[in-house]
Amino acid sequence: MKSLIILIPLLVGFMQAPKDLPGDELLGSWSLVQYKYGQDAEYNDVPEFMYYVKNVTKSHFSWCSYNPEDGKVIGAGGGTYIIDGMDYIESTNFWYPSGTSIPGTKTTFNYKVEGNMWTISGYIKEVELNPATGDIAPIDSIFISEVWQRIGGI
Repeated sequence: MKSLIILIPLLVGFMQAPKDLPGDELLGSWSLVQYKYGQDAEYNDVPEFMYYVKNVTKSHFSWCSYNPEDGKVIGAGGGTYIIDGMDYIESTNFWYPSGTSIPGTKTTFNYKVEGNMWTISGYIKEVELNPATGDIAPIDSIFISEVWQRIGGI
């Protein structure tokens, strides 16, 4: 009987739901609602002729911007990400329109989630491809801050 009393708390402990992992609060779909780029002092609202959606899974992200009036895609990108403390680090694997040197780059953002709002901020790199070596080299960077609103979950 004593062994049964000891065994029950152990079984209950193993049956508890796993704890959330860092970044689990990002899982789902998000819509860009405000942004600041460069030296902007105030956030700007996303214009009505642009719609940005970002989808985040446990290991990948993708985003798409399009005109909701005619459905034409303006841009898209995606890849993998990791969470390191309060840093959300994107590794971009694909980008549209093609011809940019953004695929293959990593961007580190500080992030926070409050309720259904997700804010990222950091420096994005402007890069160029050295045609002689095939290396991608940063040539400049710009500070951005974006506010995304949850539109769905996983």
